[in-house]
Amino acid sequence: MRNNEDRFNSASPEMTPQTQIGSLNYVVPTELVELPSKGLFYAQDHPLYQKEFVEIKHMTAKEEDILTSVSLIEKGVVMDYLVQSLLMDKRINPKTLLPGDQSAILLNARINAYGDEYSFEYNCSSCNGKNIVNFDLNEVKNKEFPSNYEVKDGLISLTLPKSNFLVKLRQLDNNAFSIMEKEQKQRNQLLPGTSMGSLTLFLLHSIESINGEQNDRSLKFINVVENLTSADVRILKDAYTKCKPDVDMKVYLECRHCGNAKEGTVPITAKFFWPDS
Repeated sequence: MRNNEDRFNSASPEMTPQTQIGSLNYVVPTELVELPSKGLFYAQDHPLYQKEFVEIKHMTAKEEDILTSVSLIEKGVVMDYLVQSLLMDKRINPKTLLPGDQSAILLNARINAYGDEYSFEYNCSSCNGKNIVNFDLNEVKNKEFPSNYEVKDGLISLTLPKSNFLVKLRQLDNNAFSIMEKEQKQRNQLLPGTSMGSLTLFLLHSIESINGEQNDRSLKFINVVENLTSADVRILKDAYTKCKPDVDMKVYLECRHCGNAKEGTVPITAKFFWPDS
């Protein structure tokens, strides 16, 4: 944590949040959150382009109200509103955040609001026994970016082994995932039984160009993507996954009933922000 006087150099359009009643004046603390993406995967016109940190304020009663809003929960936008309220730079649209960067923001906000201790339940996949896991959120680190990939202008360049295509790959933001879901639903409604496979849809959104030809979503481009060999597709998926910026929420799980052990992921559910519920 840092003092507000020590504000990060990049000026943000939002004034320091504060409350004043008579002679009482309280400045809401702020934090710098280290972005897993380091700003590498944002376009030049994005406020987070090449930014390694983003400034957020600590949660207040206002954010508590957002988290309990039935309307926002039902519409599935409660996290968008929460992140928007926390961000000091109001130019940033939460939908344009990479999921890993959003997770880093939510993790930081949760620790500041409720502390670093987090307990959750899971049922053993072997005996179905119920287990309680106590996890220290301070142990969560940002995933390391692999040294054998290079990112330029927000894109990963790689040559596919079978087709020898030079592909430029981008990381998908929250908005892209929403668009993919809508496209799939529209295809199902208009042409039942002809919906594009989830893998093809993912590739069409994550591939920026092939051999310098921009992805224009034309039938020709779709045909090329659909006919990529499995070997080439595996390379694309592997590059996307390894380069995907994220927080490392992996945890070792061992069932207290039968001893079955496995690696799992700490879930970020509604209880993540309501530890006493």
